[in-house]
Amino acid sequence: MYMAELRVPRDPMYVGLVRLVVAQAARLAGVPQDRVEDVKIAVAEALANGSDRDDELGASPPVEVRFGRGTAGFEVTVRGLSQPPPATADDDVVDPAIDQLDPKLRFTLIEGLTDEFSREQDGDLMRLRFVVGVT
Repeated sequence: MYMAELRVPRDPMYVGLVRLVVAQAARLAGVPQDRVEDVKIAVAEALANGSDRDDELGASPPVEVRFGRGTAGFEVTVRGLSQPPPATADDDVVDPAIDQLDPKLRFTLIEGLTDEFSREQDGDLMRLRFVVGVT
């Protein structure tokens, strides 16, 4: 098992950089190209969840992204993400003017794109882990 780690500020401008680095590592680990695209989307959605609420929370610790080939496949763990906001009665109402995915929808999307997905509380923050099979 080998892992690399990136620590990036919680800033949307770093999402593209992390996506490219993780995608290249996935290719080198033997992930098929169509699944590399799934990894890129999953990474972007995970990181978007980490930066969406920063203005609201006033917090800016870095996000840690660990990735590499593990026993189950190509693994990605993202630590230091903001917790999703508490559920409200309006959660079922979709506002087309909002251009952001609800965090719960992001989790569903990541789960659908990957072979394994888990989400855990990490103090006041959250940790996401997902795995995509390799050939």
